[in-house]
Amino acid sequence: MDHHIDRHYDEALNSLKQQILLMGSKVEVMVSDCVRALKEKDTKLAERIMETDRAVNALEVAIDEQCIELLARYQPAASDLRFITRGLKIVTDLERIGDLAVNFAQRVKELVEQGAPPVDVTKMAEIVQKMLKDSFNAFVEGNAEKADGVFKHDDAVDEMTKKFVNELIERTASEPGLIKTAFPTTSIIRYLERIADHATNIAELAIFMIRGRDVRHGGPK
Repeated sequence: MDHHIDRHYDEALNSLKQQILLMGSKVEVMVSDCVRALKEKDTKLAERIMETDRAVNALEVAIDEQCIELLARYQPAASDLRFITRGLKIVTDLERIGDLAVNFAQRVKELVEQGAPPVDVTKMAEIVQKMLKDSFNAFVEGNAEKADGVFKHDDAVDEMTKKFVNELIERTASEPGLIKTAFPTTSIIRYLERIADHATNIAELAIFMIRGRDVRHGGPK
C-alpha cells in the first residue's frame, strides 16, 4: 500500500478497534448493572439495561460493516487479518451477552415483585463478570495470559450452576411457596452460565488472534 492508502487503512483499523472497545464496554456495564439491580432491587436500572441493548445491536451492525469493508478494500494480512476476522465473531458473542443481560433484567423485575431470590448468586456473578472483563481485555490488548485465566474459571461456573439448580429443586419440593421466586432465580443462574460461555468464546478468539492457534472444541489451550 502507498502512503495515502496506508494512512486511511490505519485510520479505518483504529476506528474498528474503538468501535469494538465501545461495544464491549457497553456490554460489560449492562452485566454489572444487572447484578447491581438484583442486589438493590432497582427496577429503574433494570429498565435502562433494556434500553442500552438497542445501542449494542446498532454497534454490532456497524462493526460488521466496518470489518467487511476493511477486508474487501485493503485485503489485510497476518495479525490484522486475524484481528478483523475474529472481530466479526466477537461482536456476535457480545451481542448475545447483551441479549442475556436484557433477559436477566426482566427476571430482576419479576423478583422485585415476587420476593428475594432463594439462593445468593453474588459470588457466581462476580466470577462471571471477571471472566467477561478479562476475556474482552485479552482480545483488545492482545494479552494471552488474561485469556488463559478465563478458561480456569469456566468449570467453577458450571459447578456452581449445578449446585444452585439442584438446591432450588430440592427446596421447592419441600417449600412450594418458593416456586414464584425459584423460577426467575434459576433463569438468572442459567443466564450467568451462558454469559460465562460467551466469555470463554471471546477468550478462545483472543488466543487465536494472538497465537494463531485454534483452541475451540477442546483443542490445546
